[in-house]
Amino acid sequence: MKECFTALDFETANYQSNSACQLGIAIVSNGQIVMQKSWLIKPPTKVFTFSYLHGITYSMVKEQPTFGDIWSEVKPFVTNEIIAAHNADFDMGVLTAVLAHYQLYVPEFYVIDSLTAARKAWPGLKNHKLSTVAEHLNIELNHHEAQSDAAACAEIILKAGQSNIEINRIINRSLPESMDLFGGNY
Repeated sequence: MKECFTALDFETANYQSNSACQLGIAIVSNGQIVMQKSWLIKPPTKVFTFSYLHGITYSMVKEQPTFGDIWSEVKPFVTNEIIAAHNADFDMGVLTAVLAHYQLYVPEFYVIDSLTAARKAWPGLKNHKLSTVAEHLNIELNHHEAQSDAAACAEIILKAGQSNIEINRIINRSLPESMDLFGGNY
C-alpha cells in the first residue's frame, strides 16, 4: 500500500477567506507522517476576530512573511499532489483566496476530505468535528494549532483508508475523475 499525500490546515484571522494567519502541513509518505511544518503568516488585514480560537494575534504575525512570501516553499507540497484537509471546502477556499489575493496561479491538485472520510468510516459518532474524531481515534490534538490539526487530519485519512474507505474528490476538472490514494497509481 502506498499512502502518500499532504494534509494541510489553515487558521484565519477573521471571516475573510484570504486572512490566513497560520498554515500547517503534515507530509505522509508510505503511510507514515514523515514531515510536519507550520508557518505564521501576516494576513492582508490587522483585524483578528478568531484569536479566541487559535490564540494568534496581529502582534504575533505583524513581522511574519505574507502568504505570497512563503508560497514558493509551500507550492511543492501542493502542486500535482493529493491534499487532505478536515472540512476541505474551508481550507481549499482559504488556499484559493490567498493565491488570488497575491495574484498567484492556482496549481492542479487533488483534494480529499477527512471529514467526509470520518463520516463514512465512523457513522455512529455524535459529530465529526476534528476534535471529536481525534478523541475517538486517540489522536493527539492541540486543536486550532494548524500543524497539529494537519497531523490529526493525516492520521484520520490513514485510519479511514485502513477501513477501505474510498476517498476521491477533485478540485480541477482537467484532471482525471478520480485517483486511487492507496494504490499509488497516480
